[in-house]
Amino acid sequence: MSLKLVAVSSPDASVRERIAGVLAERAGGAEVRRLGDAVFIVETDAPPSDVRDWLAPLLSPEDALIVVEFERWSSRGTSVDAAWLRRRGH
Repeated sequence: MSLKLVAVSSPDASVRERIAGVLAERAGGAEVRRLGDAVFIVETDAPPSDVRDWLAPLLSPEDALIVVEFERWSSRGTSVDAAWLRRRGH
């Protein structure tokens, strides 16, 4: 398991909500945290390319998506669930 940062750029709010749903379905709702409107942290065994492929069918040609895998991080702010992160190796 590793953490992925998933960021989407879409003017369509429904795309962002559908992405949230797919991430929760594929990774499990307890493994997904939302940061703001269009950024998610997800813990999953799936490689970034698989996560991208889960979400690509939801995007239109003008939308953008990036999935980044990382193992070291630092955070600040109340929108980041510090207890959730600590349980995932931080």
